[in-house]
Amino acid sequence: MVASRTSERACQVWGVLNVTPDSFSDGGQAVTPDDAFAKARRLVGEGADVIDVGGASSRPPGAAYGAGAAAVSVAEELRRVLPVVQRIHRELGARVSIDTVHAEVAQAAIEAGASIVNDVSGATTDALLQLVARTGTELVLMHNRGDGSVHGNNAAYTDVVLEVVTALEHAAARAKAAGIAVQRLWLDPGLGFAKRAEDSIALLAQLPRLTALGFPVLVGPSRKAFIAAAERAATGKESTPAERLGGTCAAVTCCALLGARAVRVHDVRASRQALALAEAVANARHIGGQEAFC
Repeated sequence: MVASRTSERACQVWGVLNVTPDSFSDGGQAVTPDDAFAKARRLVGEGADVIDVGGASSRPPGAAYGAGAAAVSVAEELRRVLPVVQRIHRELGARVSIDTVHAEVAQAAIEAGASIVNDVSGATTDALLQLVARTGTELVLMHNRGDGSVHGNNAAYTDVVLEVVTALEHAAARAKAAGIAVQRLWLDPGLGFAKRAEDSIALLAQLPRLTALGFPVLVGPSRKAFIAAAERAATGKESTPAERLGGTCAAVTCCALLGARAVRVHDVRASRQALALAEAVANARHIGGQEAFC
């Protein structure tokens, strides 16, 4: 099912390219087409399998990220992403994922060269599902609730792993009912979206329960607040998103060893290095007749 995907690597690296002023970690760093293309070229050079382009921040409101992302019109989102998608496709030949919940943006990006739609709403829009079915692109279904906030009932779970796995199974069923072939679907547990730090960590620890559904899994742990929460519990220190490279690499390693097929990250070179070691460990699990693990 997965052999025809972006690459034959055991776990792919999708580089984050936010063409936004307000993303939680890198907002404002690539708001012009030239700056965005320069960053894309660097990410490809560092080993990115896919460039995931987003023109509207999905930063959820809450203690970790403040008031959340500002609303962006479809016209503004198109203005931000289209020149970048076109140039990446034309000049770099890299695979492009368009991070959007709007069918109009996805369609224009596909016409410009994108071959993956990254839907952080988890298949809640019929128009987006119908577009993907019609165009034959791949689709990432991410678990989310409401606006993604970590407030009250929006982040209340009895069994977070069971509830997320069940919700993604239902999202995949909606996608299949819309005519999307199963080999074109990815699942994403949505770490940090409508989830407390302990929820994200539980989902990461029990990733095999999601991979058991049979779909390739994409995980986006990069620089997220659950890393800072784990550090704070252990050391009492509070890190900013830019200071979470070590935790991101640890999470990337966990993702690879627990069966993820791709990670979505800001720091491609460091993540590629972490994956190289994780894959070496996975290939050397039998040492002296005993199974090694970490």
